[in-house]
Amino acid sequence: MKRKLTAFLLALLLALTLCSPALAGAEYGSFYDETEQISSDELTYLGEETFPQLSKTLGVDLRVDVFTDEGVEDSTVWDIATYVYENSDYGLGEEKEGISLTLLLRAQPDGSYAMAEKDWCVYVSLSQARGNAQELTDVVSDAVKPYMAERAWNGKDLTMSATALAQAMGAMAEASSNYILANCPPDGAGKTTETPEPAQEPAQEPAQEPAQDGADETTETQDLDQEGAEMKYIFDLSDQLTAEEWQEAEARAADISQRHNCGVYVVFVDNFKKYGDGDDVYKTTYELYHANELGMGEGRDGIIILLSMAERDYAMFVYGENASYAFNAYGQKQLEDAFLGYFSDNDWCGGVSHYLDTCDEYLTLAEDGTPVRSSPVPLIIAVVAGSCVIALVVCLILRAKMKSVHKGVDANVYATGGGLTLTDSYDHYSHTTESRTKIVDESSGGGGGGGSTSSCSGGGGSGRSGKF
Repeated sequence: MKRKLTAFLLALLLALTLCSPALAGAEYGSFYDETEQISSDELTYLGEETFPQLSKTLGVDLRVDVFTDEGVEDSTVWDIATYVYENSDYGLGEEKEGISLTLLLRAQPDGSYAMAEKDWCVYVSLSQARGNAQELTDVVSDAVKPYMAERAWNGKDLTMSATALAQAMGAMAEASSNYILANCPPDGAGKTTETPEPAQEPAQEPAQEPAQDGADETTETQDLDQEGAEMKYIFDLSDQLTAEEWQEAEARAADISQRHNCGVYVVFVDNFKKYGDGDDVYKTTYELYHANELGMGEGRDGIIILLSMAERDYAMFVYGENASYAFNAYGQKQLEDAFLGYFSDNDWCGGVSHYLDTCDEYLTLAEDGTPVRSSPVPLIIAVVAGSCVIALVVCLILRAKMKSVHKGVDANVYATGGGLTLTDSYDHYSHTTESRTKIVDESSGGGGGGGSTSSCSGGGGSGRSGKF
């Protein structure tokens, strides 16, 4: 085994030595794909622009490599990642500090490449004075793991693989930035919350999501980024939360989203019309969801609520198969009832807190195979009660039509026409007329009662919208 590994390392070193001029001429930046089959405009931009710029900001070299198993069948992805990092021009500074994400794709009989869930790793080189390399490795690995699912790398859909890799690179950039700037910032950088955003083509729609219901219409304002604050789940663009409330909510939303692999988002804006080209708050919400490529996993599962302060407009959007399973039409209504009243009372922190708690509960139930669904008991009771009422009415009608056969005890029962005149008179009750006037509560349409909402569909998902 040692001889084979030694032979592999020598062969790999020779290959890298011979190929280095060609690789340098290719100028592939921070992303290298040996298969030459996994590509997209976003991957190119990430590798040539975002990662190099972020590497300078953090003082840590960021790299992503995709290798094949041709000639290295007996080697692990960790062996390859370690060797490439230590024998290539990777790392910044004297300590060669850096982070690399390495994927090992194995050739398939049909000529495609596929990756098993174990064939990837994160390699970190960090000086002891700078921080804990193992801790940083764990942080980045946890962020990347959701996008390394085998179903996204089965070799059948390269577009899916490219999308998953782009999302993994975005997660890698985010996790690295959060950890390094908070725990071991480069000299002179200082600790800050401002983090370079993973690059995205602002006018490009997600590759796997065709435009629906007018979602292909682009606007210049469909961007949820805000300078000076790294918002990934709680986008407070109208300053409804304090800094402490936002930080706590952001951390909770991140935890829930990552545990369930389903993005949970909240957006506060002054006026939703600034982020779309129409008067439909629901449409604007799902357009923002797709334009900012929200969601997690292969299916970009997620749930987002948007609250617009100008006219107190509200919308909820659920996207993805798993998210829709956890939040069906009934579940969306029940979820809404758990938090919307707090927003109607201008309790922004309370509304966000109850929203996150309920999303966590519903997602957990769905994972256990018991999603929130309406109970059939009320319907059964209603059907039984209705059947009983109908049966009773029919019996009464039949009884009323039956003729009496009992003997009369009064003489006037047997009187013939014209043979007897009765002088008594009787008053018979006919009916009572009653008039009612509806009392209208002028405050019923405002806050404090949860608002008025209804179900919606579009954007490839479903949801609700209305007032709060």
